[in-house]
Amino acid sequence: MDHCTLKRVLVALSLLLSANLLATPLEEDRVPEPLKPWVEWALYGEEQKTCPFIYNNEKQRHCAWPSDLQLDLDKRRGQFKQRWQVHSESWVVLPGNQKHWPQSVGVNGKPAVVLNRGGRPTLKLLAGTHALDGEFVWDRLPESLTIPSTTGLVSLKINRRAVPFPDLDTKGRLWLRERDTGSGKAKVGDRVEVQVYRRVEDSIPMQVTTRLDLSVSGTQREVVLGPALLADAIPLKLKSALPARLETDGRLRIQVRPGRWQIDLVVRFPGQLTKLSAPKANAPWPKDEVWVFDARTALRLVEVQGLTTIDPRQTNLPEGWRNLPAYRMGEKDVLTLKVLRRGDPLPEPNALNLRRTLWLDFDGGGYTIKDKISGRMTQGWRLAMQGPTRLGRAAIDGEPQFITHLRGEAEDGIEVRRGTIKLEADSRLDAAGRSLPVVGWNQDFQSVSGELNLPPGWRLLGARGVDKVPNTWLQRWTLLDLFLVLIAAVATLRLWDWRGGLLALVTLGLIWHEPGAPQNVWLNILAAIALLRVLPANRFRSVVTWYRNASLLALVLIAIPFMINQVRTGLYPQLERPGALRVLDSRMDDRNETAGTIAPIVQKQALSEAITRVVKPKPDYQNKYSRKLRSKAPYSPQQRAINLNQQIDPKANIQTGPGLPNWRWTRIALRWNGPVKKDQTMTLVLLSPGPNMILQFVQV
Repeated sequence: MDHCTLKRVLVALSLLLSANLLATPLEEDRVPEPLKPWVEWALYGEEQKTCPFIYNNEKQRHCAWPSDLQLDLDKRRGQFKQRWQVHSESWVVLPGNQKHWPQSVGVNGKPAVVLNRGGRPTLKLLAGTHALDGEFVWDRLPESLTIPSTTGLVSLKINRRAVPFPDLDTKGRLWLRERDTGSGKAKVGDRVEVQVYRRVEDSIPMQVTTRLDLSVSGTQREVVLGPALLADAIPLKLKSALPARLETDGRLRIQVRPGRWQIDLVVRFPGQLTKLSAPKANAPWPKDEVWVFDARTALRLVEVQGLTTIDPRQTNLPEGWRNLPAYRMGEKDVLTLKVLRRGDPLPEPNALNLRRTLWLDFDGGGYTIKDKISGRMTQGWRLAMQGPTRLGRAAIDGEPQFITHLRGEAEDGIEVRRGTIKLEADSRLDAAGRSLPVVGWNQDFQSVSGELNLPPGWRLLGARGVDKVPNTWLQRWTLLDLFLVLIAAVATLRLWDWRGGLLALVTLGLIWHEPGAPQNVWLNILAAIALLRVLPANRFRSVVTWYRNASLLALVLIAIPFMINQVRTGLYPQLERPGALRVLDSRMDDRNETAGTIAPIVQKQALSEAITRVVKPKPDYQNKYSRKLRSKAPYSPQQRAINLNQQIDPKANIQTGPGLPNWRWTRIALRWNGPVKKDQTMTLVLLSPGPNMILQFVQV
């Protein structure tokens, strides 16, 4: 095969592959005629994919769709009728339960077998349109009848009288009220007690939440209360456990039954108001209402006038409203808001928390820093990194942010336009000395915690400006350690001379906290030597001599491995914990970069994610179709404008930062108690690999 023929074959294969990758599922009417007999075979076991789905959620498919349920009930029996449109063989649930089981059930005029599945009467229907009917038999009309959750429309007749508003609750129970049985007798004790509470939220726009507490006794019935809607108010939400409807005149039509109930009505006003009054209502609506005022001092400061102040603890206000000022609102009272100030010239300080992770360079020339900031901002609206730290990358809620530099300022930062933030930032601190900034940002923080990562060969001797550092050389010393070292040094001084005592003090001070170093064996040797100097020649002296020799032998057995380990780790610090250092350094040197340039770094994690995307299998039919549906979801012009304003220009060069190391060696936790100021610093006393090697040789 020549070169031209091979080239044509490769081009043809690439075109075939690209066509397969871009292929979309065919609709049934577009299937080629020779393949139509195979459609049923291809969809075997996946018949639900041809069923309609709910609104814009392609994953929620239903193959059986019911029409309205027609119920004709009386005191002794009842009948039901319903039509079902079935797209694929499915199980359908009938009205009733184990206590009230449907009888004489028919499908399209033919008897059908009803099965018990999970305590509910069910039928298995084939694809097509089916007319179901059946009947109930009982001794007396039940209080409620179970209705399938898939049924949304119910046509109810009781004793040949139509019920205009069937009482169907969220648990699928259809309440059969005594009032509709045709008795026609007025019930004694039908009472409704109403208490009204309103919460005025002085926000933009102003909102009022009305809480109705109902105490109902007697029979189940329909009542009309109100009007509950304030003048010029626009209803937003009606929340009720009872069937309720807001009429055009502002009154509430409720189907009540005995018990205690709560109804919440939330409304808003088209503009800022300065006067509010309660609407005039008839009994059982109370003459006096209890109002609470929820001020928003950040928007405006107002003074409430025209109402009588009451103690909220002496009322039945909702628990979350009792911390607000409460007022009694009568029929002729008017709530007047006197505006004292607009806006908040002195907003509360920012409430930010910082979690900082530092990696020291292997040569000790600087630090790579990763910050995680969370909390709430109320002022400032700009986070800038103070020198000498340089900000390299920032992301809010996972979205990369463009780092800017304001004219006249020496700090690089980002603009924040959200009250609650979750920010991640990477930065560099070059030519770092012992003194480091605790936060590095131009903001004070309520709480700060951190972690210091030291490479092999480095050791933290002490830290100043940090409240809690548990793993430094100085922090490891306890009173018992100091006592034992001093006892050994004094004993050596008394047994020999001051030179020996000084040598013992320095030696034990250097090796006491080293892993595998001899400690208590020194005290045993000194005690045995002291006894041998005063004991006469007898059997006990021989025992002490044997004990001294055994202690010396133990010292040799402990010291030799310790000396070998000190020499080895002094020359090769990585051997201190073999295998603990996963990656030496995934960060490239970019210390000469400016804040406006892009670091040419390819992270190991990003590379692995790219490989994963390449080898990712082709998405199945369902996922591709879901993406197609989502891409065609309608958006209003306002939503498109908001999304466009929140997006970053795709041509903008977003800074990628210095890149973060992913190695772990010596990890030291840093803690600060209480708030930390932006100019607070800490001092770290570090021992570099060179002096650390000399120290380990001296310890030998």
